[in-house]
Amino acid sequence: MSAAEHLQGLVLDGVWTVIRKVTYKPSSGGIFSVPYIVADKSGKEHFLKALDFSDAFNAPDPARKLQEMTAAYNHERDILEHCKDRRLSRVVLAVTHGYAQVPGYSNIEGRVAYLIFELAESDVRKQVDLKKRLDCLVSLSILNDVALGMMQLHREAIAHQDLKPSNVLTYEDGGCRVGDVGRSSRRGHHVWVDNLRVAGDRTYAPPEQLYSNLHADFVVRRIGCDLYLLGNLAAFLFSGINITAALFSRLDRSFHPDDWKAGTYDQVLPHLQSAFSKVLDDLNKALDPLVRDEITTLVKELCNPDLSKRGHRKGIGSGSQYSLERYKSHTDLLLKRTTVSARMRGVA
Repeated sequence: MSAAEHLQGLVLDGVWTVIRKVTYKPSSGGIFSVPYIVADKSGKEHFLKALDFSDAFNAPDPARKLQEMTAAYNHERDILEHCKDRRLSRVVLAVTHGYAQVPGYSNIEGRVAYLIFELAESDVRKQVDLKKRLDCLVSLSILNDVALGMMQLHREAIAHQDLKPSNVLTYEDGGCRVGDVGRSSRRGHHVWVDNLRVAGDRTYAPPEQLYSNLHADFVVRRIGCDLYLLGNLAAFLFSGINITAALFSRLDRSFHPDDWKAGTYDQVLPHLQSAFSKVLDDLNKALDPLVRDEITTLVKELCNPDLSKRGHRKGIGSGSQYSLERYKSHTDLLLKRTTVSARMRGVA
């Protein structure tokens, strides 16, 4: 077992007592991480991710692999520090970070990088698994918070690229924040993830990435990806539908990314649009009448397989095409209106 697996009982930086290991094991920025619960001097619990660099020592070129993994950690840490400095309220921020030296290991193998975060109550994926379908108002509140979090990142020229239900965390104050920026991309700062065709989870990825149709412009490729992921999250929140999975289930197998070898993305796009129309029909039928038209329209615009048509209908072709400003304003109003409608419906 690696040093990252042996932090329990240690006191980090004279402040953080490592209490116990968490049973699930998330990835962080492409590096396997070991999660723990830690407590500060007051006893308040926090969440710690210990970055496990042990794979580097078994690689054909250990030095190069260790360099790559260290760069990935540094990237995530620096993004988190920048977001903290900018006080992004709807992004999960690190409380602190550092290195631990684990007894019984060499100075290199026993040095473990870690990130410490405020402890969340849950994530949206778990909430949906437990309840099968979230209340319409709860879904709207989550979507509103996430839209703000993504907009805050975009204002800093940061594209998240891995927005999905398990990366939306809920807290005691009832609010949600966007977490795990390990796969993010920042304009003007080249990192390892920029070399990947699909930076985030393929299960939720926009279709153009799966067909290797990668635009050279940062905003179109990276921010355009985030728009799709936000629309996909909206569909999931209100209906349980994953647009990417639904899209390919409606597409003839010969047009799937793994089987579409000879043609271009422009050639397969009409088939994707046809499948997308069917997915929107399915979504529309599954939505609560309170928000049916609005959420269908939002998903239609944010998840359009054609990047040139993705974004708010009033911004297509303009410099604000991939902006989330209009969507954030819209979710604000929709949340207020739906709250009133739900109360009236409840009274009736």
